Amino acid sequence: MEPKDRPKDQKDTLQSLATIREHARKLREGSGIPVVESCARWCECYTRIAQWSLGETDRFDFLEEVATEPVPKVKQRIATLEPIPTIERKEPAMEPVYAAKPKPVMSNGNGKKPRWGMAIDLKRCVGCQSCTLACKMENGTPPDVFWMRVMEKEEGKFPAARTVFMPLRCNHCAEPPCVPVCPTGASYVRDKDNLVLIDQNKCIGCRACVVACPYQVRFIAESGRGYYGDRKTPYEATSYQKWQPRTAMKCTFCVHRIDEGLQPACVQTCPTRALVFGDLNDTGSEISQMVRSRVRAQPRAELGTDPSLFYLS
Repeated sequence: MEPKDRPKDQKDTLQSLATIREHARKLREGSGIPVVESCARWCECYTRIAQWSLGETDRFDFLEEVATEPVPKVKQRIATLEPIPTIERKEPAMEPVYAAKPKPVMSNGNGKKPRWGMAIDLKRCVGCQSCTLACKMENGTPPDVFWMRVMEKEEGKFPAARTVFMPLRCNHCAEPPCVPVCPTGASYVRDKDNLVLIDQNKCIGCRACVVACPYQVRFIAESGRGYYGDRKTPYEATSYQKWQPRTAMKCTFCVHRIDEGLQPACVQTCPTRALVFGDLNDTGSEISQMVRSRVRAQPRAELGTDPSLFYLS
């Protein structure tokens, strides 16, 4: 490749600097030029090449010339070069970790309010626990409280044995048995969609909802202690402020993210896209199409709770 055809990139620049060092070594060893003058020549060339790393000057031709000229001619040669062009370097725009999506509208074209649901593709889940960690970090739940869990089960016999992973979470049922048993109305279904939520200010910790839930996905933190006892980390001191000790808590489908038009943290984090979230009342949504086209099962559907969660196989 001819010097003029070489790309003006970082690799090319490094090769140029290596050539300068080699010329300087030869000058010191065989040309009789004093070391001081040789180093001066090398420094001038080095500076010039570094400044011209993104310019249009043919660096290699210039190096071949200056390596065979005396020091005064080198200085004269450098002085006659055209001014160094000004280069504006723009840093690439950084995208947020969670890329925002358009806020969901209340109307999905059929006059029904959204029914948020989740489909879990058991063929894609590898049991990496990324969803568990994402949920823990996003919601800042107390010790021993995991709104999202991944259970493991071994099936078959050797040599055809395999491990099946099954994520568990609140199903946000259409007929939630935990809501009518609450004596204070702390457990409720949000009016604008189907999300089953808990009002911490109304909860008295009677555990009626915990007993009524057939999926065992409601939790009560007995104390406000952190993972290191009474001395909390800065993260715990901030995140635990929204939870009151001895009150019920559970998965909310990351309601704060849904209201901002974002996916739940577990869905955003899943590396295999085993979790699909969307509006079940929207026939054109990805989750509706997957539920219709795949073999599916709702957890304990025989209880009549109509969960908003589907396991796909």
